Amino acid sequence: MIKRFKLFFMTTIFIALNFYSTFSFSASIEYLYLEANEGSSSGGHCALQLGNEIYHYQHHDSGLIRLLRQNEPEFHFMNRFLQNRPIHSSHIQVSEQNFKALSEYFKLQFLAQQQQFKQLDDLHKDSVFLRHLIYKKNADSKFLDTEFSSVLYLKGVGLFYNKQDLDSQHKRGADKDKSVQLHSSIVEGLEKEIKQTYGQDFISFRYEQMSDSIKKLMPSRWFERTRILSRDNFPPVIASFAQSYTDNIIGLIAIKLLKEKPPLKQDAYFITNTPVTLDQRKVLGAFKDRLINSLVNLANSDRPDWGYAFLINMARIIAIDNSLSLGVWVFIDDYAIDSEWLSVGQFDHHTSEMQVQINDSLIYFESLKNVAVSSNSLTESHYSKLEMAANRYYELLKIKRPEPIRYNGQKALPTKSTPLPDWIVPELTQKQLITALNDLEGYEAQLLQIMTEQYQYNLVTLNCVTELFKSIEQALQQEQKSNSDQSESIGLLTIESFNQYGGGLSSYLKFIPFLSFQSIQERHDLTKTETLKSYHNMQLDQLYDKNNELIIILRESNTLTSTLYDYNSDDSFFIFFTDDNVIFRPVFGVFNVAAGISQSLLGWLTWPFDSGKNIELGTTGVLMSLPELFYFNIRKGTYKYLSYNQFFHDGMLTY
Repeated sequence: MIKRFKLFFMTTIFIALNFYSTFSFSASIEYLYLEANEGSSSGGHCALQLGNEIYHYQHHDSGLIRLLRQNEPEFHFMNRFLQNRPIHSSHIQVSEQNFKALSEYFKLQFLAQQQQFKQLDDLHKDSVFLRHLIYKKNADSKFLDTEFSSVLYLKGVGLFYNKQDLDSQHKRGADKDKSVQLHSSIVEGLEKEIKQTYGQDFISFRYEQMSDSIKKLMPSRWFERTRILSRDNFPPVIASFAQSYTDNIIGLIAIKLLKEKPPLKQDAYFITNTPVTLDQRKVLGAFKDRLINSLVNLANSDRPDWGYAFLINMARIIAIDNSLSLGVWVFIDDYAIDSEWLSVGQFDHHTSEMQVQINDSLIYFESLKNVAVSSNSLTESHYSKLEMAANRYYELLKIKRPEPIRYNGQKALPTKSTPLPDWIVPELTQKQLITALNDLEGYEAQLLQIMTEQYQYNLVTLNCVTELFKSIEQALQQEQKSNSDQSESIGLLTIESFNQYGGGLSSYLKFIPFLSFQSIQERHDLTKTETLKSYHNMQLDQLYDKNNELIIILRESNTLTSTLYDYNSDDSFFIFFTDDNVIFRPVFGVFNVAAGISQSLLGWLTWPFDSGKNIELGTTGVLMSLPELFYFNIRKGTYKYLSYNQFFHDGMLTY
């Protein structure tokens, strides 16, 4: 009896351990289908979630498709809230081995593609720079490139100089600016410390060294490198000619800053009305001292971008020094030159949402200051976040005046760029420049052709769905090839099982996001399937819970009486919501088509004032409304001015 009990006990333990082992070594991936809406991906969209990271392919203006990576909260807020798209999720059970293979493949593919597109961009900049140098030598119009000033610029230099300053001061022989008073004591102290560290002649020596480096620069020999023949390969890392030149010029200007000691440009900083407390003064003072020490080291650094780092930290030291002397916070402006601007008319109907954003940005700004004080220390990373929070808060406050604001475009490191100055250039002959340009253009054309073959967007054969399926298949193929022991490679997801529900679709249909998602649901055992509602539908549910359902349906069915939606200028004008009303969708669609036509007609009157925006939106409105006549819904309205912090912290941003 005892033996039988022992045998039963051991068998039970073995089964339990085996079950636990199977459970422990299994995971899941999520195939996501995003419903259509006006704007990008108006036919729907698909993505793959691996843990907290979501990968998806997006069609860009270049005509090429690119792999994007976003974290889960950012992706959901962008799509379910701002874009108002419901997300349908299918959880597919896979082995830990499958999950690791997929994660590594998508990560490496993302990084490889980033580097490939960066190289293409570097090649273009080199071409523009070479054309500019040739044109400077002989003024031949065939080498004139109108892109020059917009493609090549000096990051960080605009904090202290504009192009006119650089050109005129260079012609004067870089004389000291006699108008400098405000911040010269800080720069003079730094100059003295650098000379004590490296010698009295160091600054003059460094200036000549940087000048000689610029004159001796040679074009990058791209054509001698191995070309990109595989979409998954990392391209060679090459210091481009244009990047080397701009890095050296910025370094030269950093030394010029030490010699001339100019003040910050007026648009490079802003003075707040937020007091600096005694505790904050101690933390700021210690941080300023650390930044000064870092500048001493940077002045003799070999890193290519040392000049940009020097200018940023010098500007921040000046801002901090003024914070301490004035008793209120002073910050560097961190908005990029191409930031998105909102006119007063764009946000004047969204005052409640904008007030929420103002409150959120203030809370975040205050919390960052409190963290710095409680930890009794400031790091460059933390200060950068503090700087961004202050910029965001004080920019949003301009709504109160009211005046236009910059809504998007902040940078963790201030850019404040200027065009390239018309002075020191590499000492190359016209023949050398033309030869380098011909070689580069041949290489660039070949690389562009290869990348076009790999990434050229096509609605049917190469879109967000086909590329996602192709990448999953390639990841699984690599996993199977890498496993010599086939018994260990048997997982819950294999090429064969994946093809049954992914490749099982007709080649004429599998490019459609909705059908690909439906196929996965029908052809594979899923651990979980769920629909994550859009912002508008979540708000409707809350109203239904507290009010008469018929009244809510009538009031919220249209944009004229809705309390949940205010028209924003990114949407085309429409009257009825049709995403949750199938029966009356064709009838509502007629009114929406008429609204689009009306906006287009109005656009011909407003065209001189809005550059044809109403014509474009009206045409889009008609195209978005026509499918409603045949019971298909695309447009749902968008919510541009929602606050991420509000919904994340209130628990509305659920997954």
